[in-house]
Amino acid sequence: MKIENHIKKIASSEFFKYSAALLSSNAVAQVIGFIIYPVITRIYSKETFGEFNLFFSIAGILTLFATGRYNLAIILPESEKKALALFQLSMLLTLGFSLLLCIPAFWGKNLFADLFNRKELSTLLPLLPLFVLISGSWNVMNYYFTRQKKYYNISIYNISQSVVNAISKCLLGLKGFVHFGLIWGTFFGQFSALVIAFFKSDFPLHKVLRINKAEIKEVAKTYSNFPKYELPNESLIAIAGNLPVLLLSVYFDMAEIGLYALALAVASNPVYIFANSMYQVLFERFSGKVRTGEKIKRELVRFCKVCFIAILPFFILFMFISEWVFGLLFGAEWCRAGLYFKYMLPWQFMVILTLSLCCIPDVFFKQKAAMKIELIHITVRIISLSAGIYFNNFQLAIALYCTVSVIISGIKLVWYFNLVKQYDNNKTD
Repeated sequence: MKIENHIKKIASSEFFKYSAALLSSNAVAQVIGFIIYPVITRIYSKETFGEFNLFFSIAGILTLFATGRYNLAIILPESEKKALALFQLSMLLTLGFSLLLCIPAFWGKNLFADLFNRKELSTLLPLLPLFVLISGSWNVMNYYFTRQKKYYNISIYNISQSVVNAISKCLLGLKGFVHFGLIWGTFFGQFSALVIAFFKSDFPLHKVLRINKAEIKEVAKTYSNFPKYELPNESLIAIAGNLPVLLLSVYFDMAEIGLYALALAVASNPVYIFANSMYQVLFERFSGKVRTGEKIKRELVRFCKVCFIAILPFFILFMFISEWVFGLLFGAEWCRAGLYFKYMLPWQFMVILTLSLCCIPDVFFKQKAAMKIELIHITVRIISLSAGIYFNNFQLAIALYCTVSVIISGIKLVWYFNLVKQYDNNKTD
């Protein structure tokens, strides 16, 4: 009876409801995305997958700079007025950065192509400002919806983006646009989902358009830790996560990058969507409890226990069947991607924990320390990939990269627990 009451209590809790709303939509989005992979791997070549991921590695890193990471701070203020000012600041920065990006994207595209030793990149770079504008705008709206606990709107975005993305990639590929199909399909998905989520919400556009310069300057100063420390920190995380594509594409065949890219997409897409969903809920949850002086260690431990009990067994299972599954689903020529997938599994499990909980340094304003850890992280990752380049062994580079990623993620997790423990010890029951 006690167990039944405990289950009912959890199921009726605010945390469970919000988590379920995000995860259910993300699960649908992931199923849709996964279903089309066996189709697009038979339409697009390994080289095209490699080019696609190189482009989005660059676009993803640049998107972080668009908002100055002020979008993360939207959740924190008690005042709705200050939260709105942070929203306005983030959107203005996104627009300005996207316009500024037009200069190198159009007139410096050959320099980018030479840097990565890929001439085909010069034809894709003019699309960068568009991607950064759309992605940056959603990053801002996403945190506004999270603050307002409008997880329904986030769910609409997730599902819409996945459906349009999948349909566009398949149709463009079947119509013969095999060079640009993956990129344009992704763009159509993001743009359509942003428009749908906006019009499905009761977004206070009239308030957003009333700019209060004094209020924006005040919040920019109050939350200056985000561009000072969180932006470099997140940039380091993004660069470190994309290092195999950014660095190895200069030295190895693009087909090999394509195999790695497929493995990474299959491994990381569900992981990052789950972890980001948990991050959004936990960020709002932890910051709210800290504002009211409540302890948070119990919820932290509960989350980690659930991950180990409910998720880890699936990762262990796929360690044994990954190569067979990849060959069966995506075709025999993609079999080696299953090997890279197997290398990634321990790292991706640690990502579930650390990415879900990376809000903890933000809650306690420890962004500077987080940035130092990321500097160490990216350094050891560069060393691991450099070893693979030195021995001209792509497989060795990926294996070493995944191994050091697991170690650093473990260090992060221990640090998060220590921060929470220190906070709880200063609170009385």
